[in-house]
Amino acid sequence: MTGPPRRPGRTTTLLAAAVAVSVLAVAGRAAAQDPAAPPPAATDAELSRVEPAFNVEFGSPLWLSANAGIRVPLGGLLGKGYGHGFLLQVQPGIGGGAVNLGWVPASFGAQGTQAIAIGVKARLLQTWGSPWGTEPGRTYGGFEVAAAVGVKLSVGVLWKLDDGEGDDTIVTWGVGLGM
Repeated sequence: MTGPPRRPGRTTTLLAAAVAVSVLAVAGRAAAQDPAAPPPAATDAELSRVEPAFNVEFGSPLWLSANAGIRVPLGGLLGKGYGHGFLLQVQPGIGGGAVNLGWVPASFGAQGTQAIAIGVKARLLQTWGSPWGTEPGRTYGGFEVAAAVGVKLSVGVLWKLDDGEGDDTIVTWGVGLGM
């Protein structure tokens, strides 16, 4: 792509504001907790309820993005603090947006968040703006695997679903906070 750099549009500005509010909300919640207090014991009812799944990440092709979703528990719990279930997320980013549907076979919580988790996601991704490593206006579908131990690392493979320009296959990656 050549030409003068584009100024951020309304969508980019709104996305940046949403990411900033999400980061500030998480930081404020963490600061409000007493680090010396032991975490409360979770009941089976608490462990089996729907829980939020938030993430802020940097990666390709979305550049900077934020996930907002839920983890829906399924089946029995194997032990206190452990859960598994389906993951449903929307992921708007500077270079595009995605809808993710996944399976989280292991999730260990700590103070209301997923401290340790692994997951496999099916992704539908639409690029816009200036995506990293592909063309704008493309639609891709594929899979992503992710692991989080404080920091989330993910890698995926997506295949082009439309007839436009750009690579037929792209490798995605991300580094973020949350699952």
